[in-house]
Parts: sequence; C-alpha cells; structure tokens
Amino acid sequence: MANTDKRTRTEVARAKKPEGSRLYQPFRALGYITSNIPHSTQYRGQAAFVTVGIGRSFHIYDSEKINLLFVGPRFDADVVSVLSIGDETFVSSGGRVTVCHRAKRVCELEQVNRGEISSLMQFGDYIIAISEDNSVVIWNHVTRELFTEIEFESESFQVSAVVHPSTYVNKIVIGSAQGSMQVWNIQTRRCLYEFKSFGSGIACMVQAPVIDVLALGLLDGRILLHNVKLDTPVMQLAQEGRVTAVSFRTDDVPMMATSNSEGDVTLWDLNSKRLLHVLQGAHDSTIPSIEFLAGQPLLLTSSADNSIKEWLFDGQDGVPRLLRHRSGHFAAPQMIRYHDDDGRCILSAGRDRSLRYFSVFRDEQNVEMSQGSLAREARTRKIKINDLRMPQISQFASNPAMTKDWDDVLTCHQSSTSAHTWSVDRKALGKYTLLSSDKSAVKAVAISACGNYGYLGQASGVIEMVNMQSGLSRRTFAGHTKPITGIQSDACNQQVYSSSLDGTVRIWDFATGKQMHCVELPSSPTRLIIHRESGLLACICDDACVRVVDSESQRIVRKFAGHRNRITDFAFSNDGRWIVTSSLDSTIRTWDLPTGHMVDWFRVESVPVSVAFSPTGDFLATAHMDSVGIFLWANRTQFAEVSLRQIDPAVDLGDEAADASMLLLPTTAGLSAESDDEPQAEEAANDEQGGAGVYMAAEQLTDNMVTLSSLPKSRWQTLLNLATIKRRNMPEQAPKAPELAPFFLPTVLGTEPRFDLVSKAEGNAEGKDDAPLERSRISTVSAVSGLVRALYRGQETMSFGPVYEYLKALNPSAIDLEIRTLPVDDDLRAVKAFIQASTAQLRSKRDFELVQAYLQVFVNVFGDIIKANTEELEPLLVELRKESKAQWGTIDGLIRYSACMVEFMRNSK
Repeated sequence: MANTDKRTRTEVARAKKPEGSRLYQPFRALGYITSNIPHSTQYRGQAAFVTVGIGRSFHIYDSEKINLLFVGPRFDADVVSVLSIGDETFVSSGGRVTVCHRAKRVCELEQVNRGEISSLMQFGDYIIAISEDNSVVIWNHVTRELFTEIEFESESFQVSAVVHPSTYVNKIVIGSAQGSMQVWNIQTRRCLYEFKSFGSGIACMVQAPVIDVLALGLLDGRILLHNVKLDTPVMQLAQEGRVTAVSFRTDDVPMMATSNSEGDVTLWDLNSKRLLHVLQGAHDSTIPSIEFLAGQPLLLTSSADNSIKEWLFDGQDGVPRLLRHRSGHFAAPQMIRYHDDDGRCILSAGRDRSLRYFSVFRDEQNVEMSQGSLAREARTRKIKINDLRMPQISQFASNPAMTKDWDDVLTCHQSSTSAHTWSVDRKALGKYTLLSSDKSAVKAVAISACGNYGYLGQASGVIEMVNMQSGLSRRTFAGHTKPITGIQSDACNQQVYSSSLDGTVRIWDFATGKQMHCVELPSSPTRLIIHRESGLLACICDDACVRVVDSESQRIVRKFAGHRNRITDFAFSNDGRWIVTSSLDSTIRTWDLPTGHMVDWFRVESVPVSVAFSPTGDFLATAHMDSVGIFLWANRTQFAEVSLRQIDPAVDLGDEAADASMLLLPTTAGLSAESDDEPQAEEAANDEQGGAGVYMAAEQLTDNMVTLSSLPKSRWQTLLNLATIKRRNMPEQAPKAPELAPFFLPTVLGTEPRFDLVSKAEGNAEGKDDAPLERSRISTVSAVSGLVRALYRGQETMSFGPVYEYLKALNPSAIDLEIRTLPVDDDLRAVKAFIQASTAQLRSKRDFELVQAYLQVFVNVFGDIIKANTEELEPLLVELRKESKAQWGTIDGLIRYSACMVEFMRNSK
C-alpha cells in the first residue's frame, strides 16, 4: 500500500511539473570576450572589425575601442571557425557552415558529411576549409554551392593548414602534419608540385609581403620563410614552443610577429634576421591568432584566456606597449556577489586568482581589480603574470557604505594567514594586509553594515574585528573550537553572528565581544548569510540542508532539504521571502520562507557554484563550474503575475531529477539570441530588389508580434463613448420645421432649402404602377447593409479581411449604426458571421484595438440575444474568448517587456 501511494504521488508530481522555471527566465551572460579559435578581421575603409567565436555563438568588435557591436545567434554546437566577408559571417559549427548577415542567420552552405569543418579561408569567390576526415572542401560563397573536394590519406599527408599564395590563379598550398607541402589547382583538382618535408609538422602558413614567399610556422618552434616558386629557403628563425600564428607588419616596417601556445609573442627584425623582443606572458593561455592591422602600427592578439589586446608600436626601440584590451575570467569564477544597492555591479572571484568588477549594464566598464605592477615585475623577473598573483580567493565580503572614504572589500585566500582590503572606487588592491592574530589561516571574512569594521574568521576558531580605515585590530571573539565558516553582523552593530565546523552558530555582543547565545545544529555549517531586515540567519550544512535560525528566539525555524549533493552556495531574495540554493546536483532551487516549501527548481547544463540575488530583485546571477562567464536570470515576478505552488522535493528524488527540465544558460545576446532562426524581412526585400540597405516593411514582421491599426485613436475611442457624446451634444430645444414652403412640396437637401422640381417631373413621367415596385426594390436593397453583405461573403469564403476594411472606411456613427442594424434571423447568421470575423481578425494579429472596440459595441447591443442562444453560439464564443485571451497575453507581455527595457536603458545612463 505504501508503494502504491508513493507511485501515485510521483505520477501526480510529474503531471504537475512545470516546463522550465516559473520564476526565472534566461536574460544574458557577462564576461565572455573570446575563445581558443582564430579570429577573423574585416576592413571597411580605415575601420577594422574583428569576429571571434564564443562557445556556441560569435561576437563582432570594432578595433578602435574593442566595443561589442554584434552578437550572433546560438548554434547547436560549439563554433570552431569563423570568417568575415563583407556584411556576411560564415560560421562553422557541428559540421555545418552557416551564413549570417549582420549577426542574423540567413542560410547554410551546401552540407558535406565530413565531420567538423575548420580553418575557413577566403579565396576570391570561394571558401576553403579543412574537414575532420582529412579533406579540403571548397564552396562558392556567392551561390552557396559546393565547388569541389580534395581527399588525402591521413597516414601520408594529414592536412594541417591551407593558404592561397598571392597572384597565383586557382592555386592553393596545403601543409601537412608530416611537414610537407603540396601545390594544388582547384579547377583541375590536380597536385602540381610537392615539397620535401621540413622535418616538423606545419602548424600555420601565411602569405609574406613579398610575392612567392610563404611564412611557415612549425611545431618545433621554427619559422621558415620559403620561396614556393623556386622551392628555396629564404630565412629560418626559431622561438620557444610551437608556432600558433604568424603576422607581418604592413606599414613599411620590416617586422614579423609570431606567437606560441604558452601565451608569448615574439617580434623579429626581418632586415637583420634577428630577435627584436619577446612579450613574455602577453596572454595567460595559447594565442590562436595575431594580426598587424593593415597600414597601422597596431598588433591585435586574441587568446584562449578570454581576452583581446591591442599593442601599439610608438617607440624607437620597436617594443610595443599595451594600448587597450578587453578581458574576462580565463578560469571559472568561484564566488559572485552584488556590490552596490542598485544592482548595477557584480564582484567575482575566480580560479584564475583574480578579483573582477562586472557592470550589469555596460560591458566596457568590466575590469580586473589591480594587484599592483605585476606586468613590470613579470618582465623584470621573466616570469608569467599569473605566477605573481595572490592565491585564489576563497571568500570575500563587500559593502559600498564607505566606498569614497576607504577600502570597501575584504578577501581571504586559500591557505593564507592574511586578508587583504580592496577599493572598488580605485579598482585596485587596498592599503592593508591584515594578518591573523594567532598566525592561523583566515577562513572567512565579513564587513559590518556601516562599513567601518571588518571581521576575520580564523582556522583556530577565533574571530578578529579590525577597523577598515586604519587596519588596526579592535576586538576578538573567542569561543569556537574549529575553523570559522561564516561571519555576519546585524544592521545596528549590536550583535555579531558566526558559524563554525564545530556544529554551532554563536551570537556575540558587538560592544564587549562576549558570547550571548549558542545554537547547536545537527550538522556542521559551511556558510552563513543574514537577511538584516528580518534578522534571519541561514546556513548551509554538510547534510545538504539549509537551516534558518531566528536571531531573536535563537531557534531553528526552517529546514530545507531536497538537494541530492552538496550545496555550493545560497542567497536571500531582496525582500527576504525566498532562499535560492545551488548544488553539485546541477539544480538551482528556490524555497519560500513563510510556507517552508520549495516553489521553483530547474537544472542547468553546468554545475552552479555560486548564486547572488540582485538588491532590487530583478535578476538572479549565477556562476558555473565549467563557464568563465556570469549568467543573469530575469525574475518573472517583476514583470508578470506568477502563481506559485508547492513542489515536494522528497517525492522520488531519483526520478524527479531525471525528469527535470534542462535550461540552457543565457547567451551574451540575451533573449534575442533564440529568435534568429529564420531570415529577416530586410534581407528578403534586399534580395528581391537587388539593393543593399533598402528596408522594406513587412505586413507582419514576425509571428511574435501583434500590430495595431494605423487609424487615429478617435476612430475607436469615439465609438466606445458614442452614447455619451450624443447625450452631450443633444440640443436644448427641439428643432423647428421650416415655414418657407408647404409640407407637400419636395425639397433638396443642402444648406439652403430648395424645391425638388426634377424628381417631381420624373415622377409624373413614370407610370403609377411602377412606383410601388421601385420603392420596394430600393427598400429591400437598403435593408441589406454593406456590413451584412461583407459578412455573408466572408462566411462563404472564410476570408473576413474585407469586413474590417469596410468598417475602417466608416466614421464612428456609421460603424455604430451598421452594428446595431445587423439582422437577427432565426439562424442568427449575421451574429455568427460577426463573431467569426472577429475571431479571424484576432488570429491574424492585426487591428487589435479596433477588434476590441467593435466587440464591445457588439456585445452591448446583442448581449441579450447571445445570452438567450448560448448553446448555439457557445463553440464560436469559446474560440473567440480563447483567441482574444491569447492575443491580449502577447500584447501584455510586449508592453511589460518594453517598459522593462525603457527602465533598463534609463538606469544604464
């Protein structure tokens, strides 16, 4: 019986399980700059634009300030190569080459089933690439068709690089991992010449500024300049590490730059054939591509360390200086927290041993917090910058209350006996290095609500309070017997709270440092946070539970259990109603404090390691184990009504976790990245007219939009208030009949009364027997109005477009008269036709406000008839209600989204 009840509960839980998350919607990602694939540069006059691959998307930057211009759509697989030609970007992902026009997906090149496609290169009207099955594939990028394929045997010739020598018609040079080269004619598909092996595999090939000369980068670190026409060597140089990229300066300075897999850039003087300078540690990871910008003394480098840098050659010694750069974490962040009270910036500590500042609104404000002159010291000692950084930050605390006065961030580091202060205002390391009082490692830190005091929790169990302005010790709190895991203080500096691996949460008096209360927990707490407004303490315990302690009653008031693995982080919502937790089971769960139930949960593709809730309640920020970015999730309750329900996390955890909805992480493009699957109307119009840049407005831009009519508001607002307007305009006295002529004399309508002598004469000329027939015919035709005829005609063809075209041509009084004079027959044909016409117009997503106005008049006039014939009209009314509700939901969502975007842009200034 128990098993049956359990199975029933499981089936009910599955049936009610929501799709995705009820509370959170993916918004955007922060901190992604570049990846480990070579970039592509496109020139437009003097401006250069750089395209780089980012996971499953791509970014386009301008070279002047390295500002992000475009973000590509999200692909099904990781991007492995990019190529820019004009306004088009060719992206290789998942074995397909997709064509994007200004970051909008347009079409695909003819597919070849040869695995992953890499090393895209332009050759006139052709695109050349290397396939995973050791073939060279060539497309015509104008017609999008496959031109030819050249296959090789992997044992004897493993293709590693392709280049087109300048001035060589229809010829390409193909390099191999065995160290040999071949010259091929792509028109005849014939090998014209094969070079002898150079003794090491060819990693990259570049055309030199001199015709017939190619630069070859080998795996053993040698750089060869070889004349392919004469098959003779020109120059041979050598560097440390395998060569990953080669570039030549094009501003009349004989200089060559090469990079290696260790992040170094080597500069060579070609005139003297000697080493000029080595930028050791230019990047913290491999450099897949470097490039001198055309005609400029600028060297552009992109690296797998998630950074792009520009180096300027403005000195006489030929040594460049770093001009500008854009970077992010090159190892996953481990802890993120909002810093200010407006939710504008996020602080992030990563495994790359850095502390970074991220702006939620402006990417150009993202910066690494300086740790001193590490670059200068690294050059002096000839070591990498990363070797000079502080140990990885294990925990940090920040408070913007005294940002302008003194340091406002406090960090502790792995296995370090000291803590460090930082200044967000200066974006740099602060004044003080705070040593622990008993020389034990600092495990936890905190800053008081006023920003004047910092707390250091030590491995010995002692808590030390220091002054943030002077760096001097003020007080110690002793009582814990094991390392401190969390420290917090209340809003009024009256009490200090701490948690320790000894399984207790202790409450201390701020003024005296004496222990006031001790709360014993069933399991050791690993982290502690406080919601100062409510006085609630929440701690993560080793048994994968979150326990909430009331600081007033010193009792455990809530216990949240449901995660299947260790909890990595948690956060209070801004109003203190929710607690959001992340776990190694790849789930993010939201718990409701008043009810004590879980109200939302979802799975993500990468394990979340840290969460932070915005102080304004609009975003949830997450960091993940395998991602270098910070991901923002919009809180749906801020812009829509969300009904929450209890989710029982204890119902068959194994099956529930298996059936959980997997949410994709947000992209740098935000919400628009998922709606770029089809070509836009702009490209289609340009293709039809043969002109670029000419925008043709479509009748209905996308299926996700609802358009309003182009008529003035008075055309439908007046209709809704027509009765009130008529009462307001009613004359005070009844109009008097004219006394200028007897009542039996006919007159002509106009501003002045005139006798109608023509109609009288025509009436006398016609027979008396025909007059009644003519009057009957006229009355019969006038009885069937234009609206009725349009409705009947639309009912026969099921096309009601002419109905609303007819109504839009009338004034409000005429529209009101047309609707009121609809005939009411036994079969209610006209009433049914009007309901069908309204439903069809709503389904077409056009003239939304006109349909609502006409329906209101229709219901006011025929409400009693509709009520009396409910059974007969019910199917039509249900369909009308369903369509009206759906379209209003779309309109309401678009209005709220626009309001949020306006608020977002207003706050970003």
